Amino acid sequence: MHTIDLIENYIIYLNTACGLSVTLHPMKRESLISFSRLMQFNIHDNSYCSYIKSAQSDRRSCRAEQRKIVAACPKEGKGHVCFAGVFEYVYPIFNGEEDIGFISVSGYSCPEGKSALKATAERLNFSEEALKKLYTSLSTKIPDKASVDTLILPLCRMLELAYLKEEKSTREESMITRILRYIRQHYSMNLTTEELCARYHCSRSHFSHTFKKETGKSFREYLTALRLEHAKHLLKHSSMRVGEIAFSVGFSDPNYFSNVFRQLEGISPIEYRKKNK
Repeated sequence: MHTIDLIENYIIYLNTACGLSVTLHPMKRESLISFSRLMQFNIHDNSYCSYIKSAQSDRRSCRAEQRKIVAACPKEGKGHVCFAGVFEYVYPIFNGEEDIGFISVSGYSCPEGKSALKATAERLNFSEEALKKLYTSLSTKIPDKASVDTLILPLCRMLELAYLKEEKSTREESMITRILRYIRQHYSMNLTTEELCARYHCSRSHFSHTFKKETGKSFREYLTALRLEHAKHLLKHSSMRVGEIAFSVGFSDPNYFSNVFRQLEGISPIEYRKKNK
């Protein structure tokens, strides 16, 4: 079995059988999480975090704070309360020279977090009552760190080895492979053909022809299929609402997302969730 398959299966096991909410976050080097199957674990699957990150400014705040936390974090990980009041355990992924990403075990409420809700609501111009209601959906049972260490530290080692292997194999990658990796990493953003052509220094016609030849799909068809792949995972493995899932995978209109989902999958997102729960 491929290393990435083992990692994917292990994270699903942690999230389902062990009741954790494990997410992966690349830093500095884009090739850390270069497989779309691992990028599915880049999103916190609770309604509170999804609502907080609907504010673009707080997406940036979250990333900035994460970098500070990881820089000061011991290799064995530590627990802390994030800027939005959510308790999480953070574990750096280290390649021997620098931190290349981190693992988060998140989704827990705590007294310190509750006291920060008013300030968070004022900063984002959100309803304090709405935040309080969503905050109650977080788990109140924070697992002890020793138990989490036993499960997460092996995952750190697995990811570090996978990164080194991937780094070696990408030294002689083709242009289209680099483009596909970039799309897998940034599928939730507003990607365009023009942006990709400028980034990888190719003409629109060459890009379209090569992309179709290598993938069998147009760029837009490939991006839509990738987004739906992640949406199906969230429908099966999270409690996020359909609208939240639509936004998290890159659709700006939940109704359009539902229409596209039905068109390509034959059933609505809600029906898919009921069928696969």
